[in-house]
Amino acid sequence: MSDARTAILTAVRRSLTGGEQRSNAARAAAEERIQSARVQVQPTVTGDLLERYCDKHVAVHGTFDRLTGTTGIIDALDHYLQKHGLIRQLVSGAGPILDGLDWPDGWQVEWRPAGTLDRIVISEAFAGIAETGTLVFLRTPQTPTSHLFLAEDHLVVLDISRIIRYQEEIWQRLRSEHPIFPRTVNLITGPSKTGDVEQTMEYGAHGPRRIHVFLVDT
Repeated sequence: MSDARTAILTAVRRSLTGGEQRSNAARAAAEERIQSARVQVQPTVTGDLLERYCDKHVAVHGTFDRLTGTTGIIDALDHYLQKHGLIRQLVSGAGPILDGLDWPDGWQVEWRPAGTLDRIVISEAFAGIAETGTLVFLRTPQTPTSHLFLAEDHLVVLDISRIIRYQEEIWQRLRSEHPIFPRTVNLITGPSKTGDVEQTMEYGAHGPRRIHVFLVDT
């Protein structure tokens, strides 16, 4: 094997296994840009952040329940399933709230990546953005990205203390809470929709047809 080929493969292998940056100066420059970044023009977001989030979420065709404590999540979820004629069969993600739920007997709940035949997924959001009604999700082994895009109904648990004002605040919170940055951060605003066909809005074109959020005051 030639020296050039060996060098190329070694560099690729190092990048895939989390090796050191090839240039400490480049890393230092990137860190400096991050630390010195300043927020530019932002819209005015005043008043109660929860109310603002709810208004924006509904504006993009989302629905929600407001709950006090975690004990009412199962009942609220059951009501949602009955309303839409759905059975108690779903795929669940993970999180501080979801991990503490005591699922009743008779419910079929699986903890795995979602597939194309799964109808209902319940996830826990990392945060919500009041400015736009957006949900923020982090990709982890327990919260695969497939949960966000394959089911017809995406049900989301959100701790209202994690509703922030602006999108820029998400990156600040991520850096403070996660020393190792998540591989993927997904920002989702409302259910999947398209107006490509005759400019008529259709839901569920590229992802969930419905997004319902359980806003939990923990």
